[in-house]
Amino acid sequence: MNRNCQILVTGLSLALLSFSINAQWLESQGQARILNDNIDVARNNAVQNALRQSLIVAGARVSSIQEISSGLLTSDRFEVRSQGSVRDIQLLNERHKNGYITVSIRADIVREFEQCSGTKLTKTLVLTEFPLIARSQAATGGIFELGKYTAQQLHQQINRLNGVTRITQLLPLQQQWQQQWQPTANSPFITLANSSNAQYVLTAQITDISMHQPNTKWLGFVSESPLRQFSLNVFIYDGSNGEQVWNKQYQTQAVWSYQRQTQVDVSTSAFWQSAYGAAINDQLSQLTDDINDKLRCEAISGRIVKAAKGQFTINLGREHGIKAGDQLMVIHQGSFIDIDGTRHQTQQISDAKLKVIHLGRYNLVAEPVDVALAGGIQIRDQIVKE
Repeated sequence: MNRNCQILVTGLSLALLSFSINAQWLESQGQARILNDNIDVARNNAVQNALRQSLIVAGARVSSIQEISSGLLTSDRFEVRSQGSVRDIQLLNERHKNGYITVSIRADIVREFEQCSGTKLTKTLVLTEFPLIARSQAATGGIFELGKYTAQQLHQQINRLNGVTRITQLLPLQQQWQQQWQPTANSPFITLANSSNAQYVLTAQITDISMHQPNTKWLGFVSESPLRQFSLNVFIYDGSNGEQVWNKQYQTQAVWSYQRQTQVDVSTSAFWQSAYGAAINDQLSQLTDDINDKLRCEAISGRIVKAAKGQFTINLGREHGIKAGDQLMVIHQGSFIDIDGTRHQTQQISDAKLKVIHLGRYNLVAEPVDVALAGGIQIRDQIVKE
């Protein structure tokens, strides 16, 4: 089914209604599953998904969409945080296939201020599966693999959004080192990032999946369905030095619609379409937005992986937003041992600059801008594109 109509967003501030030379039309697609034949709800979700992509590309972030009805914006308030706002939207196309609805929209994004340069560069993360801190809570339903499949859902959401972040690899459950490691030269986060060709390490702990007992009526008949909690503590670590750069906790609860003795397969679409699975996915959507928001303006960095004949191969490429001719900063890696015998990593910015001369999808070749300054450049030096 095709639709061609224009959606006007009313009640915006005078600043949004005024002409801006920074206005930018962006087209994007959004998709959502049709649950219980509810087309309107699916359309709402698909439009929001498409709009989120446009805003992220433009360097903005949705802080609230008050109301979307039948796929059309009807609210008199539309708030966007950061360097962008929406002036109006066009719904270009709508398709239904295999239980999904797909919409195409065109959004007029007004950039009121200059974007940070990082919005056009893709930051890479390696993701680990999530441990259950209180495994005994998983006994109801037998959902002991919830951490594994929650990480898979997050992996899909981040890469499907096409924001400023991308997961390079999803690793099996790691040991729980979140609370015991400090940023040192031998940090496991540095090892994970290096082995996965990623700039950051993203991991989390599921801290609560307990059940709230339902209230009961006379003679013990259940009066309402039980609620199940979901709490997720998320961490991001810098892969170049092992430092924790971000941490946030997400919490929700939803009806647990299964019988108490039922063993639930958390790998199935049926589970993720249940009230509890959908509530978790809502939190993962917010987490995806938060990660893109946090890392949007961060510089992109990689490493020299090969040096030969005055040229250097670096694990950055076209997929990271690098262009031929770009100049790159060089940061030398070092370490020292403190009085307690702990080794710490140090970084020193080099006077040398590199210029990209050959560009691949995930790798590039660069040569020194000034050969006289290139003597100290070596393998494992960090490379930064600001």
